[in-house]
Amino acid sequence: MENNFLISVVLPVFNGEKFLSKSIESVLNQTYQNIELIIVNDNSNDNTLHIANQFAEKDNRVQVINNPVNKKLPASLNIGHNACKGDFITWTSDDNFYEADTLKILLDNLLKKEADVVYSNFTLIDDKDQKIREVTLPAIENLIFGNVISCCFMYRKEVYQRNNGYNEAYFLIEDYDFWLRAALHSKFYQINQSLYNYRKHEESLTNQISVDEAKNSLWKKNIKAMFLSFWENFVKNNYAEMAELSTKLLLFEKIEFDWIIANNNKIKEIKTAIKKNQNFPDATRIEKLFLKKTIEVMINEKDTKRNFSRSVFVMRNYANVLDKNSFKTLIKYSFLK
Repeated sequence: MENNFLISVVLPVFNGEKFLSKSIESVLNQTYQNIELIIVNDNSNDNTLHIANQFAEKDNRVQVINNPVNKKLPASLNIGHNACKGDFITWTSDDNFYEADTLKILLDNLLKKEADVVYSNFTLIDDKDQKIREVTLPAIENLIFGNVISCCFMYRKEVYQRNNGYNEAYFLIEDYDFWLRAALHSKFYQINQSLYNYRKHEESLTNQISVDEAKNSLWKKNIKAMFLSFWENFVKNNYAEMAELSTKLLLFEKIEFDWIIANNNKIKEIKTAIKKNQNFPDATRIEKLFLKKTIEVMINEKDTKRNFSRSVFVMRNYANVLDKNSFKTLIKYSFLK
């Protein structure tokens, strides 16, 4: 039996005239037609509102909300979500676009797997719509160290409600924060298909974090606050240490290997708590993830005089999951001087 649930698609946009039409068309031309598209124009000063209104005039599935002032992305997401009538929600960006079957595939998997959140791989494209490469996302356990949900997803309305929406204080990391908080109460499922086209270009928010000093500073500040809040809610004990580890790994900040050794027992307790979560039940994969991160810390340590003893430490603590490549890496760095 074909599903006929209403899917709500939120499209927040600020000065997106360049690619907006293609993004909107990719929503309206889906093979799954029972949708509503809620465009939230965040007080754009280009042709964005005119483009959005043109589509709304032609298709009654399109609703346009016009913010009287610029409210930024997380607030615009909340405004759009609060207008949704569907039981299933996703959101997209003005510079990206869906494959034709995306919404159907996302919904079918969400229902079949009895998940709360589903997400897929994507294709990286340039500003001329040319393919750069296919992006296969890491497994879900990597979420605790980075945003592996990325840009193509769907979730039940209850996920948004349980999260109390997007945190409007976390501009530039609003999506990652949303996924981390959702992982505390909702079941995730990864679809190993590329269903979305993510555009790499100079004006994107992702690129602005790299080139704009103010945005980069805000991004780092919010990352630190987000991890501290998340781990406090997740593990209760030793959350400050785990927040520090997650933050420094994501921001490529220096971590002393002696810190890893000193906090080893706390890390073990944290891993035990992580394995109790419904999204991270595979103990072996969690151990392998921490093995990988521990080796990263070791090889980034500029002082190599103690690498042999560090390698022994890693082997003792991760003997049950030590694979051939990890072993070779440890041996290699054991003898670097």
